[in-house]
Amino acid sequence: MLTKDSKTVLYHLYKEYCLRRSNGLSRSASKEFDSSESVQKLLFPDWSVSDVDDCMCELGRNGYLDNHHASDFIYDSSLTDKAIVTMENQKKETLLNVVNFLAQFIP
Repeated sequence: MLTKDSKTVLYHLYKEYCLRRSNGLSRSASKEFDSSESVQKLLFPDWSVSDVDDCMCELGRNGYLDNHHASDFIYDSSLTDKAIVTMENQKKETLLNVVNFLAQFIP
């Protein structure tokens, strides 16, 4: 289970991954993110570095990020295959849930 903040971070990291892929970067290069500080500057300028780092650590503990630490902060991070598969299936699962919900009202 992830906190709402960590889900938000995962969503934005995945969105950035998709943007990189659509711009022609390789899968491996698209998965790579630098430090929690750089992620904060790029995607979460209104958040503190500490909060972004904490969410990224939570994502790492749950298998969504592969993090490397230095001086108590993440200095290198990458999306895992688990994260990409989860986010790819998120859209499909949401659509199926809506269809199943609507099907209850069709005689």
